[in-house]
Amino acid sequence: MSEQSTLDAPTEKGYDLHDLVVFLDEDRLSEIDFGKLKDTSPHTIAVFLDRLDVDNQRAILRRFDAESASEIIAEMESEDAAELVSEMREQRAINVLHEMDPDDAADIVGELEQEDRDRLMEGLQKSQPETAETVRELLEYPPDSAGGIMNPNVAALDENITVDEAIEYIRKTEDDYENVHYIYVVDADNVLRGVLSMRDLVLARKNVPVREIMHTDLIGLAGPMMDRSVVAQIMADTNFHAIPVVDGDGRLLGVVTHDDIMDVIREESTEDMQRLAGAGGDEAIMDNIFESLRQRSPWLVVNLATAFVASSVVGVFQDQISHLALLAVFMPIIAGIGGNTGTQTLAVTVRSLGMGEIGLFDAPKVCLRESLKGFINGIVIGALAALIALIFTRRFDFAAVVWLAMLLNMTLGGLVGSLIPFTLARFKLDPASGSSIFTTGFTDTGGFLIFLGLGSCFLL
Repeated sequence: MSEQSTLDAPTEKGYDLHDLVVFLDEDRLSEIDFGKLKDTSPHTIAVFLDRLDVDNQRAILRRFDAESASEIIAEMESEDAAELVSEMREQRAINVLHEMDPDDAADIVGELEQEDRDRLMEGLQKSQPETAETVRELLEYPPDSAGGIMNPNVAALDENITVDEAIEYIRKTEDDYENVHYIYVVDADNVLRGVLSMRDLVLARKNVPVREIMHTDLIGLAGPMMDRSVVAQIMADTNFHAIPVVDGDGRLLGVVTHDDIMDVIREESTEDMQRLAGAGGDEAIMDNIFESLRQRSPWLVVNLATAFVASSVVGVFQDQISHLALLAVFMPIIAGIGGNTGTQTLAVTVRSLGMGEIGLFDAPKVCLRESLKGFINGIVIGALAALIALIFTRRFDFAAVVWLAMLLNMTLGGLVGSLIPFTLARFKLDPASGSSIFTTGFTDTGGFLIFLGLGSCFLL
């Protein structure tokens, strides 16, 4: 089920997103039933809060205790959550941050303005020093690294305790850990020695030391500075529900759970999709209008520049177009099909680069293959276009020019659609950033130049 379907799906007790939006549109926020709101999923409430200003967000959240409020705020985008937390009363904000998982709290604190960050961290240090220290440690890691998304609260056992003692320990501390799928076994220096599942623990004999039943062939480990997309790939390859994060000496630092990775995959895929078209990678539909314009406008300027380049090619051939108006009729067809070919290639290439299926060393082979695909498609699609041109014009020479131009421009689309992402990646840029705009610019310019050039040579 899609996220939107989930938001709109009816629930037995709580509100769905549509119910809450109706209250907003009819200016009846004060009539929202608190009892029913408590039964609404935190994610639905978070999505709804994104539509409100900060004052109304605070008014809604005042109805929840710190623990429930923290669950809702953790579902919001970090930037929006940081703005909301910065406007709360200091003690309320501290309580909310303390109730969150440390990685979520660190994400929000990292987005705060420096003055608000210092103020809240100082208050957190006074009332919750352990939480403050954990958040500071997590802020040392880049936000797109394994350390930046890991939860340091991890279920870890000493290798010398027995199975019975381990089970009793987990029962006592179950509220301290998130999604306990695996139990990690460490030595006195907190070096990771092995791992066992809850099933292994439950089925083992009571007095057996955990070191005798743990799995020591450790795979799927992540370093704290490893890129989060690589961690996602490790989880996909191993099918583990959690990935332990260890330092250079093997000491266990934390764990990245599957829900963190789901967020990473969602963010990475939506960022790539939006950047392909020249929108902001983290832009949301309900963002401030001027913030959206700030992210989109530079790419529209680039698009304008490529459009002028393409139109200048048309200007060079204006005399030929005036003598044979059919050239103007078929120009957008040649350019459009070439652009679509490039966009198809672009989407597959960016995805493959993002998934780690190909690397920069594959550039020559991939570009050749995609050019060949464009060429073969050009033979077929170009022949169909030529047939249509022949039916309408009854000119074999014009149909032949259409076929050849389509063939060449679709080959060009396959080439540039694969070459542009590799070129951006070579310069350490996001392969998706504005790729669609550059590809369309090349295929429009190339299509006009090829078609009008062939028409000038063979038809006039």
